[in-house]
Amino acid sequence: MSTNAVAAVGQRAIESVAPQRTPVPVSDLRAAISRAYTRVTGQAPPANVLQSLSAQATLETGGGSAMYNFNFGGVKGASPHGQSASCLTHEVVNGKDTTVRQNFRAYASLDEGAEDYVRVMVQKFGGALACAAAGNLDGFAHALKAAGYYTASETDYASALKACSGEPTAQGNSALLPVPSWPVTFPSSIDVARLADALSASALKIAEPSSSG
Repeated sequence: MSTNAVAAVGQRAIESVAPQRTPVPVSDLRAAISRAYTRVTGQAPPANVLQSLSAQATLETGGGSAMYNFNFGGVKGASPHGQSASCLTHEVVNGKDTTVRQNFRAYASLDEGAEDYVRVMVQKFGGALACAAAGNLDGFAHALKAAGYYTASETDYASALKACSGEPTAQGNSALLPVPSWPVTFPSSIDVARLADALSASALKIAEPSSSG
């Protein structure tokens, strides 16, 4: 049940909504990203960009099964329409597993969530998209890490992206990686915990409004 709490933050009203699981097939994630990219940029997404963004959304949402409130990238804060869902999420801080409650952007539809995700990537992570356009998932992961998108091991994140894209990893696994995402309960495995850190801590900075408004 929604708290229906509305608070004024600057000039934007923030509406707290209940966390709601919105599972979708990976094929629907990919199609929504393609439509959103066209709306945001005015052109169809290059094949490599679509593949990279689809892999990231797959990773961030546990293969689409752990998507909440149509949030594609674990983006924190409030959506452009002011909706935010408070979720328990797993993070690793100073090497220690911890569970905290944080606010994540919430959306009314799959296309709304996809468009905000693509816009954030285009506006704030151009360097990562340039690597994606070149088909360089290692560079994509590196650029995201450098820009503060995630806090996990860069090697782990890149390997997970490759697995989600179907690209062979160092371990030779090209299957989709069923990595759980926020705000579900994670296994105790330290390897999964490190990847969970990448997911739950994603977009820690990019959810903040820019100083230019």
